[in-house]
Amino acid sequence: MGAKKEQLGSIIGSSMSGTSANDILTLTASANTSLSGAATLKARTGCKNRFNGSAPILPIEDTNDFPFEFEKCRSMLAKGAELGVETPDGKYMVRSVSIVLDGESKVILKLRKLSLLKSKKECIVLDLHAELYRDPEADEITDTCYIIVLTTNLGTIKLDMVDDYQCYKTWATTINHMLLLSTSFTKYQLQFHKN
Repeated sequence: MGAKKEQLGSIIGSSMSGTSANDILTLTASANTSLSGAATLKARTGCKNRFNGSAPILPIEDTNDFPFEFEKCRSMLAKGAELGVETPDGKYMVRSVSIVLDGESKVILKLRKLSLLKSKKECIVLDLHAELYRDPEADEITDTCYIIVLTTNLGTIKLDMVDDYQCYKTWATTINHMLLLSTSFTKYQLQFHKN
């Protein structure tokens, strides 16, 4: 998501031809606004049919179709990724999403805005399942996409993994593993899994 190489080149070229600091500041601000708007529109059009209707529910299975290294995957989820998110009130937006296992053995979902003034929303993950969807306008059956549905203390939040099976599998398996750890370990035992 975001700007393409040509768009960035055009913006950089325009800013280099600017003569004053005021021109450069104006171009930078308008470029940031334009690129953010383009990314938002791209996300909205990509998801117009994803959350409507019923989608088959997938079980979260521990299969050996990819090598699972819990510590590496947990670290990756803690750093986060930009994902499409449907909030409990039905709004779809792109957010920086990260998930951590805190010291009280709670799985915490953190949603951050992508804007300059970042605000953060946190909630406790209670359960998860996955859903499959397919764009009705797509030609091939292989255009299957994945949604991770998280039940949280603030309501149901859906994370759109689009058609990236590897990303879906990594996030779903790691979150599931974190939930298992959070329910089966005490604080004392959990400290050895955290570090």
